[in-house]
Amino acid sequence: MSTSLQDGKPGPHDAHPLPTLHDMTMFRLYRAWSAANPIFTRLCEGRFGITRREWRILAIVSQHETLTSTQAAHAAALDAARTSRTIGTLCEKGLLTRSREAADARMVRIALSKKGRERYNEIMPVIASLNELVFQDLDETEICAFNNMLNRVVLRATRMLEEDLVKERLHRGHPGKR
Repeated sequence: MSTSLQDGKPGPHDAHPLPTLHDMTMFRLYRAWSAANPIFTRLCEGRFGITRREWRILAIVSQHETLTSTQAAHAAALDAARTSRTIGTLCEKGLLTRSREAADARMVRIALSKKGRERYNEIMPVIASLNELVFQDLDETEICAFNNMLNRVVLRATRMLEEDLVKERLHRGHPGKR
């Protein structure tokens, strides 16, 4: 089916019926994420007292000696404001530390505290185990192929965003506004 991205109307050669939402691979990926997400949320919040977002930042920071809030936001695929708030909360909980660069006091770097490293080492094995359970019906070759395909989808979507394929902008503060 060829639908114009300019006006969203079917092209002249569209003889096939429109697909359903369940036919869309991106929706199916969302459904898979939605099905598994509550399991991880319950674990993080119920057992370990941190949110999924806090866990994501903690896990990202654990992979680096230090990094900036901007670097953490980029690595975690979060916006800067949410990342900054999450980092503040993790610092209040004693899981992260902040320090200023000696050469440039405007530059603040974050790192895991001793307590943060302990919490990460406590949570990660459980998260890894749950991740394995979610994907237990796929063999190693299928998981590798799936990850390779996901990487290609991410690269394509990133290029599409960079190319400004869809010109419309979000108006979240004004629903229905165009």
